[in-house]
Order: sequence, then structure tokens, then C-alpha cells
Amino acid sequence: MALDPIWKQQLTLVSYGNEYLSQNLSFNYWVQHSIFNQHNLRFRDLMSQHLLAQHFQIWLEGLKKQGCHRISLHSSSLLVDEKNPNANVELLPIPHFIVSHEHHKKTAWIFGKELPEWYSADNDYQAPKPQQEQCRQETFWRFELNPKLAKRLDADLQQPNWDDIQAYTDNELFDSKFAQGMSEPANRDFPYYGLTQADTENADGTPLLESKYLPLLPSEYQADYAHKTLHRLDALSTYIKHQQQHPYHAAGSELTPEEQLNLRHFSQKLDDLMTKFIVKVANHYQSAKLTKVEIANPLDGTPTLPFNSPHLKTHTTPTHHKVGASGVIKLILLTIVICLLAYYFGL
Repeated sequence: MALDPIWKQQLTLVSYGNEYLSQNLSFNYWVQHSIFNQHNLRFRDLMSQHLLAQHFQIWLEGLKKQGCHRISLHSSSLLVDEKNPNANVELLPIPHFIVSHEHHKKTAWIFGKELPEWYSADNDYQAPKPQQEQCRQETFWRFELNPKLAKRLDADLQQPNWDDIQAYTDNELFDSKFAQGMSEPANRDFPYYGLTQADTENADGTPLLESKYLPLLPSEYQADYAHKTLHRLDALSTYIKHQQQHPYHAAGSELTPEEQLNLRHFSQKLDDLMTKFIVKVANHYQSAKLTKVEIANPLDGTPTLPFNSPHLKTHTTPTHHKVGASGVIKLILLTIVICLLAYYFGL
């Protein structure tokens, strides 16, 4: 199953939110970021269920007043052993959660939904279509992390080696036989906006005129590798999903049950590695670029003259002649001196 696209809003909240917390990035620049189109995000306390903030701007301003200096993104697998302290709220299996960092405390912000007391069916109640909300509503629930769990988050905050990450993802994903038919995205060298057509339109299909189209990562950082890889992961995910829906070889024959099982396993690996890559990008977008490999230019430097070059001959021959003559003269003078000494001492 493909990742829930809500990760794009989480990534944007972390990247632009950190710029606000550390650099005081103005909300006028990004509060209308297009990735939040058709999304209504609220923030509540998990224990009391009190509404803390009705918009991410209010949430970030509140965090800053409380001494928060950083927010980060982590895999929800870290919370698998934690117990939900409020039975009135169902925590959702979204792959990522956000953490706010104060000097002596870390707080998790987890997606969840309130459970109505008078409704006990397993499926959510579906209101008539004209009465349904036009935007996606999600609530972040505040949950204070214990010191042991907070310590486990530190691994995600260590600087990654992007060159190793590229080598690994290429080997495990893009160079795999399951990716051989994928076409490289035409926009892979451009910033990653993460938008679908639905994100740029109102419910009636008219364009959203007041949106601000910005990449998911602040543009002042040259995170070329992150943008390119997010484009490629999107393209690979779309390709694998199409393969699963239409399990046929290029020649027209159907994939065998074993081939379909292997494709499903590869899809799961893709989701897992993409989840981890998003964590790295969210927490280290400032450095998300590869090491440049310097190749020596053979046209630079002093050229080697041919062995039979006339210039080489005229330059070297006199030198050897002078060295030889000097040696002979020294030998003659030394012989004369020895003879004189022998005669003087009666040898």
C-alpha cells in the first residue's frame, strides 16, 4: 500500500517550521503554501482533548513562546510499544509523527481522531455527500515522550551520509529488476512541489487563486539530491502501483503468482525505504546534496615532449657534454695533486 500523502504536509511543517523557529521566517512568505490546499490541520492535547491551536501558524507561534527550538520528523514504528492514554481518541497508523524539542523535554504530535460515544460501528459514519467536508481534516494530538523513548529519537538527528544513501537506494530500488520499465521523471532536476491536480483546484474544479506555489523544502538550501530523489521515488511508486493493478509482461503475458508476490514484497520495501528517506530529508534538508567528484583534466598541466623532438635534443645534449667535460677536468686535477703529495712525502 502506498504511503499516505499526508507526509508531504508533515515534511513541509518541519522544514519551514524550523526556519521560523531558528531564523524567524515570516509566515507571510509561506502560510499560503499550496501543499496545505484542501487540508484543515488542528492541534489538541491527548489527555484533556482541549483544542490547543486551530491552525499550524498558531501552533508554531505557541511552540516558540514555550521555548521550542526545533521540530523533527520520525517513523511511527518508534511508538509501537507505547500505550494510548486516552481511549476516547483513536491514534491513526500514519507512518510519521512530529516531535517538538524544548531544552529538557520532547513532545510527540500524532495523528488521531475522536471517537463518538453514541456511534459504535466499525466503519466511520458517512454523511450525505452534500454535507461532507470539502477539505481533509486531521488532528495532531500532543503526547509527552518519556526520557527513554526521547533518547531513541537521537539516531534520526545524526548527520546522514548522502553518498551512502544514494548508493543504497540505487542498489535496492532504482537498479532493481522491478524498476527496469520505469521512465525517469521529466521534472526530476526541478524543485519538488509534491502536488497533484486536486491540490491546485477548488471542489468545483476552479483553480485556487490565492495559493503560493513553493517547494516542500525552503529554496535557500541547495538540496538538489533530496528534490531529485523525491521525484524519482514518486515515479517509481506510481509505476509499481500500475504494475500491481495491471500484472502483465511487456509481451502481454500475465505475471505468475510468484512474480506478483515478489512485486508486492518490493512495493513494501519501497514504502519502507521511502518512509526512512523522508525522515532523513525532513531532519537534514540543509545538507541534502551529494559530494562532487573532481575529475582531473588531462588537458591541464605541462605537456610531455616527444622523445624525438628537436627541441628536446638541443636542450639536453649540451647539458650532458658540459657535465662530462667538467668531470674529466676534476679527475686530472685530482691526479696532479696526488702526485705532488706523493713526491713531497717521498712515497
